[in-house]
Amino acid sequence: MKMFPAVLVLMLTLMLPLALAEPVQIWSYTDQCAAFSVSFNSDGYVGIAFGYDAELLSPDGKLIFKAPTRGIAYSSALSDSNVLLIGTEGSWVQAFSEPKKLLWEKKLREAVVSVSISPDGGTAVAGDASGYVYLFRNGELRWEKNIGKYVWSAVLYDGGVLAGSDTGIYAFKLDGTLLWKKSFDGAVRKVALLKKGIAVLVVPQDESWSELVLLSGNGSLVWKRHFNGYIRSISTDGMYIAAAGTTGNVTLLDSAGKLVYSTPLLSYANDVATFNGYTVVAYGKNAELIAPNGTVEWFESFNGTAYHVGFSPTGYFVVDYGSHEIDNCYSVIAAYSTAPTNGRVEDSKGESLTEPGYNPLVAGGILFGIALLGVLIWSQRKR
Repeated sequence: MKMFPAVLVLMLTLMLPLALAEPVQIWSYTDQCAAFSVSFNSDGYVGIAFGYDAELLSPDGKLIFKAPTRGIAYSSALSDSNVLLIGTEGSWVQAFSEPKKLLWEKKLREAVVSVSISPDGGTAVAGDASGYVYLFRNGELRWEKNIGKYVWSAVLYDGGVLAGSDTGIYAFKLDGTLLWKKSFDGAVRKVALLKKGIAVLVVPQDESWSELVLLSGNGSLVWKRHFNGYIRSISTDGMYIAAAGTTGNVTLLDSAGKLVYSTPLLSYANDVATFNGYTVVAYGKNAELIAPNGTVEWFESFNGTAYHVGFSPTGYFVVDYGSHEIDNCYSVIAAYSTAPTNGRVEDSKGESLTEPGYNPLVAGGILFGIALLGVLIWSQRKR
């Protein structure tokens, strides 16, 4: 029986990394109606297109402001100066900030599907369902371009604007000059910037397949990867690209197109986000955090559908879950960190709560340890 202390120490040593790696909920925020978009700035503030409101949260989940929007708040982008840009289903683009809340607003042609804003909050772009992309400076329209039937994605960067539509991807200078354009066999549903290229998600009208394409800065093809199924969401941290949807897997690629991992998923994914090789994915009423080696490090089930996930550049991640039913419409934004917090959680009112949580990896490790200990005791008794 002298071997049992050593065995027990070994078991605890093997189980300890699992316990320490489990994300801990640090705060949650809830409101009525659905959160259609969640965005972050580099300081960890959170901008939300929340029902019929624009809402800004601090990095610790406190509500900074809540302002009414003209129609359902549909898309969002947040500057480092805490200017929250909102595109509405009612064809408006609006900018909000403290202390005035509403800085400026413009009515566009149709629903504003995608928005982007500069770090200082002075320059903004928007894409709408009529196929137009717009650029604003301090609230004044500088130019507008028709690039197709539907602008799915509009991204502002240092050198100009990238916009994806049903007819392809377009690159403009900040003055509106067209730099280049490229078409595909499907619509450009998403455009995302990497440190070494431009990630483009291509999906045909019947959504039977998808392609993830990397372009150089001048629009030339670097690599592409085909998927059998609909990739609903992609995400990049500048180095890695995560993709998930109806393919049955969560896929992570590096910027060279090399497969890092493809982890099976139990159901269709609603959203995905990646940061430093870690990937969080929302599907059904569940969310998972996948480690850089492709293993599921954390799993959580929620009392509602998990619609969105996102990583703050400061390291924590959020899961948006709830219900979009007309008679029971609400969303909860739950934030998680891997840093130890002694199990303390702050809700939207700033009160501290105890959150026990559940990690299937830790539970499985404990059960395995108990089983192993039982086998060793039985073996010793047989001797």
